[in-house]
Amino acid sequence: MRFSIAARVTVAAAAMLAFLLLLLGLSIDVVRQVEAADRQISALTGLLKDQEDTDRAQRALRLAIGEATRSAEDGDAVSDERWRALTAQLQRFRAKSIRSRALLDSAEIGLVREHIDVDQASARDFVAVAARLLTVAQGRPDEVKTVMPDFLRTLRELEARRTATRDVLVREIDVAVQMSIVSSRRSTLRLVVGAIVAVFILIALVLWIRRSVIKPMVEIAKGLRHPGFDRIATACPPFVDRSDEVGDLARGLLEYRLNVGEQEKARRQIDFLAHHDALTGLPNRIVFESRLRQELRRTARTCESVAVFAIDLDDFKAINDRLGHAGGDEALRRAGTLLVECARADDLVARIGGDEFAIIQVAADQPAAAQALLARLFKATDDQTGTLAVRTSIGVAISRGETDVEELYNHADVALYRAKADGRNTARFFDEGMEAETRLRRRLSRDLQGAAQAGEFHICYQPIATCDTLEVIGYEALLRWRHPELGDVTPSIFIPIAESTGSIDSIGRWMASQAFAEAARWRPDLSLSLNLSPVQFRQGDLVDALYALAAQYGVAFDRVQFEVTENVTLLGHQRDAVLASLKQLQDRGAKVVMDDFGTGHASLSNLQAFEFDGLKIDGRFIAAMLDHRSSALIVRAAIGLGKSLGVPVVAECVETQAQFDRLCAWGCTHVQGYLFGRPVSADQLADARR
Repeated sequence: MRFSIAARVTVAAAAMLAFLLLLLGLSIDVVRQVEAADRQISALTGLLKDQEDTDRAQRALRLAIGEATRSAEDGDAVSDERWRALTAQLQRFRAKSIRSRALLDSAEIGLVREHIDVDQASARDFVAVAARLLTVAQGRPDEVKTVMPDFLRTLRELEARRTATRDVLVREIDVAVQMSIVSSRRSTLRLVVGAIVAVFILIALVLWIRRSVIKPMVEIAKGLRHPGFDRIATACPPFVDRSDEVGDLARGLLEYRLNVGEQEKARRQIDFLAHHDALTGLPNRIVFESRLRQELRRTARTCESVAVFAIDLDDFKAINDRLGHAGGDEALRRAGTLLVECARADDLVARIGGDEFAIIQVAADQPAAAQALLARLFKATDDQTGTLAVRTSIGVAISRGETDVEELYNHADVALYRAKADGRNTARFFDEGMEAETRLRRRLSRDLQGAAQAGEFHICYQPIATCDTLEVIGYEALLRWRHPELGDVTPSIFIPIAESTGSIDSIGRWMASQAFAEAARWRPDLSLSLNLSPVQFRQGDLVDALYALAAQYGVAFDRVQFEVTENVTLLGHQRDAVLASLKQLQDRGAKVVMDDFGTGHASLSNLQAFEFDGLKIDGRFIAAMLDHRSSALIVRAAIGLGKSLGVPVVAECVETQAQFDRLCAWGCTHVQGYLFGRPVSADQLADARR
């Protein structure tokens, strides 16, 4: 059984590591030995120094005692202070001698302990005799001669013992130094030998890796670097019989050579998916932006122009709701096929995302070429049949001079927005008017941020009356904006801007606060209608905030009705959350009315999913119902639906008596419009406060 390269390298590395750990242990032992020798030498040196200090103290004491006793023998007066000083000096000498013993004990040196002990005994004898001599000299000077021989004897013995101790300390220091040198040399030799062995082991390991691993890998790498894969067939066979990793690599490369065709195909597929839409097979946004950048750079040097088509499918959400996601996918594929069939071979058709497509068209005769392509697109659209007939709105922008990618596509997107606003299933070219409109939208978006704080907003109130008695039952709060430079800006312009920028949240709460403050001054039988933007439902605390505002101003929540419109926000992934918020409003007493009923593509499904407290028919149907049969049928059907559901129906924008009479004949319950009252400021609502 042969070991793999990894196993052998692991074993060798483990052995090398163990050897290095052994060397590390030796090094640590050497350090400990050196430290121990240093401590011993330091202790011995300290004892020797202390002996020298004690000798100096002894000599000074001997001289001082000798001088004082001679003065006493000669009959000279010796002050008490001098005797006390000599006694204190003797005590200090005694303490210094004891400290030498303490140094010996703390150093734990046993070699000179006997000599130090003898020194201590001699020192004690000397101190005792010296103390007796001082006492005799101070009280009986004539007896000094009888004590002096003992004093001199103990002094000579002490000096002899200290000399012997110093000699022993010097010898011990010399022995300790020599032992430290010998030990260091021996340990250093062991470390050097170990390091040399480690180097030889490392060299052997490197040579083995070079012969068994690196050389075969180099041969195989040469085969890989060679163009094509034929060289692999000659580089790998010498190693395929090996049972280690090199053999596995050689066998794997040979298998790779056999499967290279499939791998290359997979690579091309991955590259395709990275630059194309998986559903339609069209180029994606990355390819679109890269191609547009290239064409703009190229046409800057030619007489050609680049046209960008921004394309959206009309009512794509309705297709998803009606036919499910499978139907939506099929609609996208059909739209992609239609666009490719209408475009020229050198035009680029791309799917940008969702239901958004784009076309890049380069031609010298712009905008004629773009108009021709639009004609082909709408003809193909009109020729469709079946349930999956797709319709499109298209915005076109043509390059003029130096234009960058983002600017040109944004222009096409602005034109697309205009096409959708003008009725869909149509096309619009970007022009200077749209550019001015774009600048205006940017300005309004910026100015909206501080409009409420600047006092530019005000609220008007339009009455809602019953059809049978024309009694006013409430007022709808309508937001108005008087721009300091642009004058009155209509809600149809600034509300969508506020929704797109997110400022509708703060504006909506400001409006609710102002309206509740005004409604608190009305008769309690009058209701207040507030419009809620679907964007506001993204706030998790919307219901709580509205309820708190009503309570703050003392307005009963059952006097308030909230009007909501149908759009994609109510029908998208947030649908359940929005309907839950509406239900919370109802649970707290408020009424919820569907505004602009009939304009959405899923009005009936919304009525099925949520029990609205009323319906409000869109004013465009009211305005056209006398002259347009379809509008009349829609209005009549909405009124009938309200009766069936048992909820009131409000017809808005009623401006003529003929419209009112027809609505009454059809059974409409409530009306609102200029015929009964225009929106007025809060100061003009005198009747509401009676």
